[in-house]
Amino acid sequence: MKRFDFSLQKVLDLREFEKKQAEAELGKAVAEETKIQNTLDMIAEAHASNVRAADSSKDLAGMLAAQNYFRLLSQQKEEALVSLAQAQVITEEKREKMREAMKNCKVLENLREKRMSDWKKENFKAEENEIDDIVTSKWN
Repeated sequence: MKRFDFSLQKVLDLREFEKKQAEAELGKAVAEETKIQNTLDMIAEAHASNVRAADSSKDLAGMLAAQNYFRLLSQQKEEALVSLAQAQVITEEKREKMREAMKNCKVLENLREKRMSDWKKENFKAEENEIDDIVTSKWN
């Protein structure tokens, strides 16, 4: 019995490698998006804590400093939102690349399974014929 040989195995291996690379790139993009979101959360927490501190302060210099700090936080927030929007676009591109890589890989895997199934059927028939020949030759 000859062993199964899938003629497109090297192509399948290449596509699986591309899929792993796409997974890694998507992971990096999602991590960057999460990092920016965490920065936004920290800015919001800093703003909330300073609002409470500014409300209790009766010092004019402290109020001016708090107002300047709020402007800085607002500016940082705007920059982070722009970065987040860019990161989301990149993440979606990477996600689409990942879908395409998975689709390409799945097509070849299905083809391989079909060919293996056909190969098994052919081998089963060949073995069956061989057994029939052996049984027939013993009776003759």
